[in-house]
Amino acid sequence: RKLAMIRIIQSRVRLGGRHRLIAVASPLSSACNDGRASGHHHLLTATSSFTSGNVKLAPPSLSSQPSRSFWSSSSSSQEDDEPTNAAPPLLPVSPITPSNIAATSLLSDSTITSLQSLPEIKSALDILYSNNNNNSHHPTTSITQVHSNLQRARDILQSIPELHSSTYLISMDLHALSGQYDLALESLARYNHCLQQQEQQKQTKGKNKLQLQLQFLKAKLYLLSGQFTLALSEYEHLLDIMEQRVQRQMKNQQRSDVSRGVSVIEGAATLTGVGLTKLLLALHLEETNGDGTTTSTNEIMEAMETSTEMLLESRRDAIHSPKHASLALDLGIAASISLTNLGIAHCTLLNNKVKSIELWKEGLDTLDNMLSDAMNMATIIPRHKFIWMESIRARLHCDIACLLLGLEEHQQQQQGDGSLLLVATKKKQLEEDTLKHASEAAKKALDIYDELINGAKILRGDNTTQDGDDDDENKKEWERILKEEVKKKQGEDNDENKPPEVALSPLWIDYHRCESARALGLVAHCYAQAGAAVTSEGLFQSALDASSSYPFGQRLRGRNNNVVVAADDYGKGIALSSPNLGFIARDVRLWYAMLCNNWEKRKGDADRLLADAHMIDEDMIFQG
Repeated sequence: RKLAMIRIIQSRVRLGGRHRLIAVASPLSSACNDGRASGHHHLLTATSSFTSGNVKLAPPSLSSQPSRSFWSSSSSSQEDDEPTNAAPPLLPVSPITPSNIAATSLLSDSTITSLQSLPEIKSALDILYSNNNNNSHHPTTSITQVHSNLQRARDILQSIPELHSSTYLISMDLHALSGQYDLALESLARYNHCLQQQEQQKQTKGKNKLQLQLQFLKAKLYLLSGQFTLALSEYEHLLDIMEQRVQRQMKNQQRSDVSRGVSVIEGAATLTGVGLTKLLLALHLEETNGDGTTTSTNEIMEAMETSTEMLLESRRDAIHSPKHASLALDLGIAASISLTNLGIAHCTLLNNKVKSIELWKEGLDTLDNMLSDAMNMATIIPRHKFIWMESIRARLHCDIACLLLGLEEHQQQQQGDGSLLLVATKKKQLEEDTLKHASEAAKKALDIYDELINGAKILRGDNTTQDGDDDDENKKEWERILKEEVKKKQGEDNDENKPPEVALSPLWIDYHRCESARALGLVAHCYAQAGAAVTSEGLFQSALDASSSYPFGQRLRGRNNNVVVAADDYGKGIALSSPNLGFIARDVRLWYAMLCNNWEKRKGDADRLLADAHMIDEDMIFQG
């Protein structure tokens, strides 16, 4: 009944400039019409890895580090929302970063500006927005000191309740940056307690909106810390709230006020949360108790299919009107993510690999259609949204390659103490045609990551071919024409028609560099299948380096009685702020171990890589 009620949303929600967008994925987001980033992302994605029933499944996320937000709305999230037509702030907004928990996105720009006046808080915001990533001191010392600075700031701000409570949101982001999700939950509880103590002088609408976003945060924190039952409870409660809103909207016939109803992306984000959390819970129960997942399969598939249909249908409605071009773009991004999630569900629950690849190709087609629609409607896609589109495209190519190579299943072996240990099995030789398609998909993903990390090849003067002077001259002529057309277009556009300029944190490059390890590992596996073991090993070494390159990650320390343990400090290493990046770090070690198993006298290396992968899987993913 809940799903049927939520399905009504797409016909009830008014498409327009005030359309509420509150969801985001894995490292993707949008900006609002005035260039502000104010909402919080809630659309989870499970695009990072594949597993058998005995291995965890990753919902990336969405994004993954500190930040302001991915998806945003036309109005601020605070109770003192400014009008939707308010002018952009004179001060530059904080850059958007790929974050799982973007708690500071709930703060208005004026609050951020006020907080930055205190050096104790500015040091925290510098870390979150990656303004001091080039510092030579160790990140652990910096983060530890910042937590102490925040406590001093709270003492100073006791007389200003709004600013005092805001410091707990900053603490949430800092804890999430280090993968300390239990501490982030504690900060959220303290923030809620402060809100309850504050005098209620604002409109109820603003409070309800903030409470909804805080509940999304709470659900996501439970999920990231591996507390799937609690996360599911929060998502289902959100679904109940949205059902009540839709019923109230239908009863009162107040369809013109979107804030009183439920937006398509709000509904889709909640359904995605329900579906993915049930999926993770089912896989976890199967791993621990040996229970099957058939009892919840229908519920999982129905939630995720409904979410995908909502987004695709709403996008088809929005593209018919030029004034809804920006909304259609946001819906398309969310739909491509939802198609990715649905493909994961078909692969893990139904073992329908053909359907999974069909859905992922539909996701690629959706991204292509978005570019085509933007051309036909003379719409300029903002740079930050284009980057998110390319990031999704790379993930989809990796998903296809992974499935074609047969790497979606990981085998486990029971030890004497009853525990399970990951093992590297020898893969059967692939057919030449299958290997060709897998290699093409993996290399496409690698090319995309190369441009996301290093910039467009054409702009950095990277010659990809050895053509003659005539071709070089033609290339330069095309570049000149393109630059002239861009300048001409910029001169003709009115200010209101230009896409908002939204800053992106340097952490996006760090995130994409870690994520590129998956594409490197897949290309390496293709070379291994083709018999080029030496080339394959070189690529696997690069994949290991990339997967351990996050500036606020955790290093793997030596072994204690042949058991791998994590280092006690944080620095450049494996990212704990995103299950997506953790699963990638695990998978490339498993794939490298497969290669070593096929070589003589390399069993020691294979065992070492398997131990590292097992440690990452058990102690660094979905942990508080």
